Amino acid sequence: MKSIPKTTNDWSALSDIVGGGLRQRIFSSALRLKIFDHVDRRAAEEIAARLSAHPRNTELFLNVLTGMGLIRKRDGKYELTETSAEFLVSESPAYLGTYLLHVGSFHEQFPVALDDLVRKGPPPTPLDMGNEAMWAESARLSAAYQYGGEAQRIARIAADLPEFPGMSRMLDLGGGAGFYTLAIVSSHPSMNGVVLEQPSVARVAEGFVREYGMESRVSVVAGDYMKDDLQGPYDLIFASATLNFFKNRFDDLFRRVRAALAPGGIFMTHQDGIREERTKPVNLIAEFLLPEMMGADFAIAQGEIAETMLRNGFQSARTFAKQSSIGEMEVTIGRAARKDA
Repeated sequence: MKSIPKTTNDWSALSDIVGGGLRQRIFSSALRLKIFDHVDRRAAEEIAARLSAHPRNTELFLNVLTGMGLIRKRDGKYELTETSAEFLVSESPAYLGTYLLHVGSFHEQFPVALDDLVRKGPPPTPLDMGNEAMWAESARLSAAYQYGGEAQRIARIAADLPEFPGMSRMLDLGGGAGFYTLAIVSSHPSMNGVVLEQPSVARVAEGFVREYGMESRVSVVAGDYMKDDLQGPYDLIFASATLNFFKNRFDDLFRRVRAALAPGGIFMTHQDGIREERTKPVNLIAEFLLPEMMGADFAIAQGEIAETMLRNGFQSARTFAKQSSIGEMEVTIGRAARKDA
């Protein structure tokens, strides 16, 4: 006869993992319904009427959103949290809904089942990472990741550099929508910036530069930073989450970056720093899992960028952890030698 097991450990973390998929579906539905646009100290019946929705099911749905911490319920009426008001109301200048829906559906784009990848390995057809239309759409949808706080945080790091007041020109390698450059340049009284991106993505960045009225200080160049002349000198060269695609060509790239810097110039990167035998940070290794199982090699090890800088002629390099909206990232600051050094 079997005995009831005597358990010694708490398995709530396992339950959280299993429930995560359902909570993602609930959150995505709320974004598609634009529920947060209508939660403004209103009862469920009023919100349902504004949505032309079923009253009881609307209330049940709102109760779960409340339990998830996305809204509040007081005396039968629902209201926004400060975070939801800033990021989830479609009229907010920092609206993230489109981006968060894009992230939620990202892994659904991969046609191979995870079970099959574990059992059989990568598919015979390599993962196509060269689709420009895909990257243009990704840049457009991911713009909110940059302007939703990341660009501002990076700009503060750049502004704290002792060299920053004397800088006049910067380059953003693979800058996507361009908000890192917009934020850094806006933090300086006179600096100009260049965003270098592949042609289809460059058009997306150009649109945002015009939208924010920064044409006089930020230009966008269509090209390939692994092949094209970087057109230095620059006081600051920046790269965020773009170096992963050129891991096997780091030495060549970093030498070209150093050559494009003015004496004493800065190369600042914002990248993953995978550590503890490729098991942390979990948010990043989980994000990389499907493309890496399909044959890509994205992960950059903790300290790898600083080591590569020093190996390729930078005078100094330092690395520190930075908490981002998607988890822990790594900032590396490399300095080129001055002429008199």
